[in-house]
Amino acid sequence: MVFHAIGMWLLAAAVPLWVYRWYAYSRLEPPERRIFTRIVKRRHENAYAFALQMFGYLIALAAAVILLVMGLRYFKQGSLQLGAYRETIRNRLYSGVDPIDRALDAYHYDQLLPVAIITTCALLSVAFTLVATALRDISLMSRLHKKLNGMKDRQAAAQT
Repeated sequence: MVFHAIGMWLLAAAVPLWVYRWYAYSRLEPPERRIFTRIVKRRHENAYAFALQMFGYLIALAAAVILLVMGLRYFKQGSLQLGAYRETIRNRLYSGVDPIDRALDAYHYDQLLPVAIITTCALLSVAFTLVATALRDISLMSRLHKKLNGMKDRQAAAQT
């Protein structure tokens, strides 16, 4: 449940960050835009590759935890049964809006535990990638704008 809440908060934070990113990009002058796109293409990792890499790490971590828990369960109870996510996790995240809660039940809580874990890992990967990419781009645009303005100021001072 904690990971669902983290994923949802990250998705909620990604929306204003991307709006501000697009606003900051629109305020760049054409030469600054060309420099920005060239820097992002050449120096930074592709966002899709980053998301897939993060998804792989989260799946590996989840698999290790499941194997540990299932091993301990086997030693304690002598059985290895995988049920639905709702049987394993008692606490749930509800919005209070009936159609959304029914959709959460159908698509997440009623799924088998491995499927629910995969969807949670996908949510976290996408949400974190959206936030990290927007923050990286905003920071890069800010530094680029400051650097180019500093160069313009030095050139103007040198001409006088």
